[in-house]
Formats: sequence, structure tokens, C-alpha cells
Amino acid sequence: MKRAILIAITASLLASGVAWPQGPKRTTKVYQLKWRNARDIAGLLGALGCCFSVSDGFNTISATTDSTGHTLLQNLIEKYDVPARTVEFQFYLIKATAAGEGLKDGLPDKIKKVVSEVAALTRFKSFELLDSPVVRASEGKEIDISGKGTYFYSLELGGRGVSIVTTDEKKQQILVDRFGIHFSIPTGLGDSKLALRDVGVVTSLTLGDGETIVVGASQIQDHSKEPAAAIITVVTGKIVG
Repeated sequence: MKRAILIAITASLLASGVAWPQGPKRTTKVYQLKWRNARDIAGLLGALGCCFSVSDGFNTISATTDSTGHTLLQNLIEKYDVPARTVEFQFYLIKATAAGEGLKDGLPDKIKKVVSEVAALTRFKSFELLDSPVVRASEGKEIDISGKGTYFYSLELGGRGVSIVTTDEKKQQILVDRFGIHFSIPTGLGDSKLALRDVGVVTSLTLGDGETIVVGASQIQDHSKEPAAAIITVVTGKIVG
């Protein structure tokens, strides 16, 4: 009975020309991205409550939403669709041992303080600079390099690559989604060119513009009778463009 009454009332309203209540009008607009990949921006749209599709060929986003959603989307694009900035990383690969004492091979002054802090917190007393590669990376790009100091090594800035964010205190921070460094260490067994083992560190990085931090230590000691030894990776990050 109630259902029949509801149907009758609805029919009467429609017949009399009364407008049925509707939500905000939704429209479809196409947004052209200039600097960033449209698919990366689209990954941020879930909270806007809009339906969207991405054209990789044209680097565009087609979005269907109401006027409020389009305003939010336009503001989002204006904020993130900007030229990618560049970060310069200076890495210091330092061999640390428990035997001996002191700094060898002229460690730069700006990392002597960091090395002193490492010495105060660990049993390592002797430090020797093995290599100091410089890497420049644009936001969102991966980097993979290799080199040789005393040991062969590979260095990676991977995952989503490098990004720069501004904190609530208006300070800029450099983020590396996945940082990895690996060393090939001779084992001293058999043919030294083939008898190698891999040691390294895989982590994420967060550092301020111009800040110097210790990334980690890769243990290279192979026998318990040998003095403790590790390769400590120190990095300075600087926004250069």
C-alpha cells in the first residue's frame, strides 16, 4: 500500500512539471600536462571524487566531475605540473676499521664532523676515503651508476626516484624512494677475480637541502680474526636547479 502511494506521488510530481532534486552538475574537461607525466598526476586524483582517464600519447587527463572537483584538479595541476628540479648528490665511500686510528687520504672538512660522530658511537677508529662519486638526478628519474675505488660498486636511486617536498616549516627536503649501494668484495678464496661476495645497503633517504647524513655501513670483514671493517656511505644532497 505504501509503495503504491509513493509511486502515485512521484507520477503526480512528474506530471505537474516539478523538478526532481539532483546533485551538482558533472562535466568532462581535458587537461594538457606540460612538464610532468599525466599518469603521475592522475595518481593523486583519488581524493577528488572524479572519474578520469589518461592519454599517454597526448599526455592529457580527461576528468568528469562537478565544478568544485574541476577547481581542485586545476589547482593540483598548477602545483605539480612544473619543470622538474635537479638534485646533486655527493657520495663519500669511506673504509672504516677498528685497527689503527685517524683520518687517511685527506677526508674533506665538511664530513670530518660526521666521521667523528661515527667514531664516537662505534668501535671504528681509522677512516680512509675510497671514492667520492657525484651524481645529478632530476625529480622522478632513476639513476644507476657503477665505479671502482678500492672495490667495484654500483649505486642506484630507484623506485619513484628523487622528489623534493616543502615541509610545514617551509623547508625543502630531498626524498629518495629507494637508494641502494653494493660492493663486490674479494673473498680471498680461489681466483680472486671470481671469488667475490656482495655487500651493501638498501634504504630510503630523507635529507635537507645541503645536509650531510650517514646512509649506512656495509660490513666487509670476512674472518673473525681480522679487525672489524666496513664501508660507510655518507651523502650530501643539494638542490641545484
